[in-house]
Amino acid sequence: MSDLNRVVLTGRLTADPDLKYTQSGRAMLRFDIAVNRRWVNPESGQPEEEVTFLPIVVWGKQAENCAAYLRKGRQVAVDGRLRVRSFTTQNGDRRRTTEVAAQSVHFLGGRPTTAEPQPTEEGTETPPDPSPEEEVPF
Repeated sequence: MSDLNRVVLTGRLTADPDLKYTQSGRAMLRFDIAVNRRWVNPESGQPEEEVTFLPIVVWGKQAENCAAYLRKGRQVAVDGRLRVRSFTTQNGDRRRTTEVAAQSVHFLGGRPTTAEPQPTEEGTETPPDPSPEEEVPF
C-alpha cells in the first residue's frame, strides 16, 4: 500500500503566471493562488474569513496552455500533490519551500476579458515531475 499525497484546490491567481524552460527545453510554469475559507464564528456568530496563498508548479504542455490563458484574478481548480523542495540561495543559505505540483489545472469562471483565444479543453494531464537535474531552483 502506498501513501496518499493528493491536494484538490480552487482559488484565484494572485499574479500573472511565470513560464520558464529547463535547460533541456521542458516548460515549467509557476503561479500562486489565493484560497478563501469562510465560516461563522460559533462564539460571536459573526462571519469570518481566512485566505491562504499557495504556490503551484505546472510542467510540460499543460504549463504552456496555462501560460497562454491564465491571468491574475482567473479562478482555477488544481489537482496535484504537495511537494517540499530544498535549495540554496545565491548567498549560500539553505531554504525549504512547500508547493503544489499540479497534475491537472482546470480553468473556471467566465472567459477572461482579454481578446485572447480560449482553450479547447478545461485541463490536461501532465507527466510526473522531471528528474532532479531538470528542476529549476527558484
